[in-house]
Amino acid sequence: MSDRDNRQRHEGQRPGRRPDGQRPQQRPVNKNAGRKPDEMRREAPSHKRPTEPPRQTVRLEPTHPEKKTNEVIKQLLDTEITEIQYDTDYLSSIINEEPINTPRKKHNYPEVRRSNIPMILMLFIIVVFGLVVLYSVSGPQGYAMPNDKSSTYYLKRQLMFTGLGLVMCFTASFIPVKFFNRPIVWSMLYTLSLVSLILTKVAGYSLNGAKRWIKIGGFTFQTSEMVKVTLVIALAGYRSWVLDQRAKGRLKAKNPKSQRMTDAFFDFILPVGGAILCDIFIAIQPHMSCTLIVAFVVFMCTLNSGIGIRSWFWGGIVISLFALAGLVLLFTFNPTYVRKNFAHVFQRFAIYEATHGDDTADVSSDDTRQVDNAHNALGSGGMWGVGLGNSRAKYDYVSEPQNDYIFSIYVEETGFVGGMLLILMYMVMFAMCFMVIMRADSVFSRMIATGCTSIIMIQVILNIAVELQVIPSTGVTLPFVSYGGTAQLFLLTAYGMILSVSRSGTAPSRKKEVADGT
Repeated sequence: MSDRDNRQRHEGQRPGRRPDGQRPQQRPVNKNAGRKPDEMRREAPSHKRPTEPPRQTVRLEPTHPEKKTNEVIKQLLDTEITEIQYDTDYLSSIINEEPINTPRKKHNYPEVRRSNIPMILMLFIIVVFGLVVLYSVSGPQGYAMPNDKSSTYYLKRQLMFTGLGLVMCFTASFIPVKFFNRPIVWSMLYTLSLVSLILTKVAGYSLNGAKRWIKIGGFTFQTSEMVKVTLVIALAGYRSWVLDQRAKGRLKAKNPKSQRMTDAFFDFILPVGGAILCDIFIAIQPHMSCTLIVAFVVFMCTLNSGIGIRSWFWGGIVISLFALAGLVLLFTFNPTYVRKNFAHVFQRFAIYEATHGDDTADVSSDDTRQVDNAHNALGSGGMWGVGLGNSRAKYDYVSEPQNDYIFSIYVEETGFVGGMLLILMYMVMFAMCFMVIMRADSVFSRMIATGCTSIIMIQVILNIAVELQVIPSTGVTLPFVSYGGTAQLFLLTAYGMILSVSRSGTAPSRKKEVADGT
C-alpha cells in the first residue's frame, strides 16, 4: 500500500478516498494510444440515438393573414425593384454601345417548353369571330361571282386558307426559335424575299394596274406578304450574328478613329439598307401601303435591337443622304414614271382632303362615294347595330366590303358595342404579345417577337384609322377578319413565330418564381 493509504487508514478513513469522502478523479485513458491511424479509421465509434423527450401538446395560435400578405407584397416589390434596375442597365448599355446578347445576368433561366395556352385561345377566338363576320358581310359579293354563285364563296376559301395558316402557325410555334438563328437560315430567307420580289416585277400577275401577285396553279400568291415575315427573321438573325462576331473580337476597324463609322455600317447601314432594297421593289409594284408597313416593322425591329445612339446618328445620316439623292434623281430624270405609277396615291390624298372640307380638291362626288358610304355605314349602326346579315351598305354601296371596309360593315351590323368588343380583343392579343417581348431572353428572340407583333398591330391601326377617316385610304386589310388568302397565311405564320418565342425563347416570370418560393 502507498504512504497515502497508510495515512488514511491511520486517520480512520478508507483507502483511495479524499478527505471529503469522494473518490479522486481519474485521468481519462486514451484507448487510441499506440494505435495506427488506419486501425483507428476502421473502428467507427458507435453513437446511440438519444432518447426523444416526451411530446408536449402545444396550442398554436392561428397565423394572421395580413402578415403573410405583407410578406408576399414585400417580395413582389423587391422583384419590381430588380426589374427596374435591369431596365436601367439595359438603357445604359444602349447609350454606351455595349452589346446585349445574353440572358439576364443574375438568373440562369432554363428554356420554357410549354405552349402559351392563353395566346392560342385568343387566336382561336379572333379567327372564329372573323370567319363569322366575313360570312355575314360577304354574302352578296359571293352571289356575284361567276364560277360559284353562293353566299359561302368567300367563307369556303377563307376556311381553306385559315386551316393551312393554322398548320403553318403551329409548325412554326413548335420549332425552337434558335433554329432560325443560323446564318444559313436567315440568309436564305432574305435571298428568297429579294428573288421573289424581283420575280414578281418581271413575271408577275397584274390586276388593276398593279403587279403584286404570282400565279401558282389556280391561286394567286402575294409575295409582299411573305416578305414581311421573312425580313423580320433576317434582320434578327443578322443582328445576333453581328453581336456574336463583336464578342469574338472581330468587326474592328484598322484605324481606331474610324471605329464609329465601322460600327454604324455593320449595326445600321447594312441591315437597314438591305431592308430598304426589298421595300423599293415593293414600292415599284406599286404597293405603297405594304411599303409603309415594312418600313414601320423594320424601324421597330431596329429600335428594339440594342443599337447604340452613335450608330443610329451616323447610319441615319448616310441612309438619309442616299434616299434624298435617289428621290432627286427620280423626279429629275423620270417624273412621268412617278405621276403614272403613283397617281392613285395622289388621288387618295385629294379624296381625303375633299372629305374634310377642302373645296379646292380636284375630285368628284363619285370619287368620294366609297369613303362617304363606308363612313355612313359606320355611323348608322347606333349602339347595338342592325343585326348580323342585315347591313344595307354591303349591297354595292361599298365596293369590296369583305376586304378593306369590312370594319364599317361589321359596326353597322353590331353597333358601337360590337366595334369596341373587336378592338378590345385586339388589345388583349397585343398585351399578350408585348409580355412575350418583355420576357425575351436574347436580342434575336426580342426582335422576332417585336417584328411579328408590329406586323399585326400596324395593320389593325391603319385599317380602323381609314374607316374612321383619320388617315387617307390605304387598302390595308383587317388581320384575321378581312378576306385574303396570302395575308391570312402569313399573319398566322407571324403569330406562330411569336408563340415560338414564347415557348423556347423567353425566361419565366420572376413573379411566378416569388410565388413558388424559389
